[in-house]
Amino acid sequence: MQNTLPPNLRACPDCDLLQEIPELGDGQAAYCIRCNRTLFSLKTDSLNRSLAFAITGIVLFVLANAFPLLSLKALGAYQESTLFSASVSLFVEGRPVLAFIVFLTTILFPLLSLTGMVVVLLSVKFDRVSTRFTAPLFRFLMSTDAWGMLEVFMLAILVSVVKLGDLAEIIPGLSLYAFVALVIVMTLMSLSLDPEDVWRRLRACMI
Repeated sequence: MQNTLPPNLRACPDCDLLQEIPELGDGQAAYCIRCNRTLFSLKTDSLNRSLAFAITGIVLFVLANAFPLLSLKALGAYQESTLFSASVSLFVEGRPVLAFIVFLTTILFPLLSLTGMVVVLLSVKFDRVSTRFTAPLFRFLMSTDAWGMLEVFMLAILVSVVKLGDLAEIIPGLSLYAFVALVIVMTLMSLSLDPEDVWRRLRACMI
């Protein structure tokens, strides 16, 4: 129901009082005049910061997939693994569903999130918004944000390293450092992004 209200009106989620939101600057917030609940806030320089993190994330994503993640040495054998090879190995071992899930959550959705966010934020920043493309793309990115599970994959890598530490020599590759940095950058992008501000700018560009 709240989505049907004019852009400058907000219904308090606690007391349901309908109020007009004034023009806010970066870092400012509007509060309910009845119960003091936060109605709307603007993060400082959200657009530029989120765009910088998204572009950095794309560079780190390329590095994380271009080099070996880990290398194992055991009994004279040497084996390298990458992010993509993890999905391939699961598929070869007869686990196609799990391989597909790993591919979606560690490669496809993070890549879509980063590239899509760059497209949306650049479109908004330079007033190149497409009514048929930009808003639906941003809505899709918001709905699939939870499917990027790089943190879970990172935890699985750490557990594997601990368990295999006594059985083989584990050599971290450049990709591992890029992957760790990618997890941090994507977290910072999510924290700096202000969806309300993006929607407000999208509405302004489409008027």
